[in-house]
Amino acid sequence: MSSDLCGDLIADIFSRLPTKSLLRFRSVSKSLCACIGSPDFIQLHSLRSPNTVVVTHRIRDKGEAQDKHIYTLHSDGQLAYKYHPYMGIPTIEYPFKKCKIVGSCNGILCVCEYGTGEHGARLYLWNPSIRRKVTVPFISWVDGFGFDPIIDDYKILRISKAGSSVYTVKTRTCRVIASPISPFSSWKSYQCIFNGALHWTVKRYLTRDIRHYYIMTFDLSSEVFSTIELPEPSWKTRLVTVIKGSLAVISTKPDYSIIWVMREYNNTASWSVVSELNSNPFKGAQRVVPIAPNDELLCISFKYYKEILVYNPKTQVRMRLADFSDSSRILDVNLCVESLGLLDMGLHEGSKLPGKQEENK
Repeated sequence: MSSDLCGDLIADIFSRLPTKSLLRFRSVSKSLCACIGSPDFIQLHSLRSPNTVVVTHRIRDKGEAQDKHIYTLHSDGQLAYKYHPYMGIPTIEYPFKKCKIVGSCNGILCVCEYGTGEHGARLYLWNPSIRRKVTVPFISWVDGFGFDPIIDDYKILRISKAGSSVYTVKTRTCRVIASPISPFSSWKSYQCIFNGALHWTVKRYLTRDIRHYYIMTFDLSSEVFSTIELPEPSWKTRLVTVIKGSLAVISTKPDYSIIWVMREYNNTASWSVVSELNSNPFKGAQRVVPIAPNDELLCISFKYYKEILVYNPKTQVRMRLADFSDSSRILDVNLCVESLGLLDMGLHEGSKLPGKQEENK
């Protein structure tokens, strides 16, 4: 009994430590190494870990034939500081070249890298906190990524009119599922995970000239598509995110913007305005993610303006996120949790993991 209590106490204490320390502590003993690498501990640690912002940079070097790609890890509060946010932050070699981030969940990013693989692209799961990635033997072009708590497994989704499919990571199985009942013509947002489901704003044509915008959802456990109506007029709404634990959308026009939250999930009558602005700080944004500590919003825009804005809805102050250097440009920004996910699988990038010298699988 005392041994079990001691083990539970150690796990509780260690689950509050950063990943870098835990990787070193694996070399202390075999029992501690097994504890840190166990699925239960990894899940507990991810629930208690802070958010991390992954910023990807491209650096132009006149002396090199190719540009250098790096990434930096930040606590989400660091990006709201007015001084240079990269002071004291180490740079890490980015393991991909031309790629698209499909989604982020529990500290793991689903990455589609172009120009590789049999079909010109390859799919990976990547944990930037521990620099570990796993190659996924699935079709390269996918639309969603998330975690199913019922079966304790990650799922990768591909949506097609001909037939959608889901790949489960641990079992390495792929199966065909029913496609969305309501056909849509195009995506208007990146995925947003909330309440165990994936959410996107999408567009479909009711007639040749009449368009309808709504939220399409995919339940990661039941694997069923559904819809949520947007506040009217729906055509003004493009962005879906999570604000203070509620599903939220942002409606924009050139000279103003409105932030809506759904007070009761899946109840369209509960859409409520929480902020109405006489400006549009979200102009051109493809993603908006909340960051601490002052409830700022990270507005990610690359298609038109190629910039990142940190915006505070309360003070209405917005600040452009600085580049790493004069010769660099930010390629992407993603929010994830510092976690040990993928520790028990995949390859570590570069040198061996600290504290585990005998491992080089």
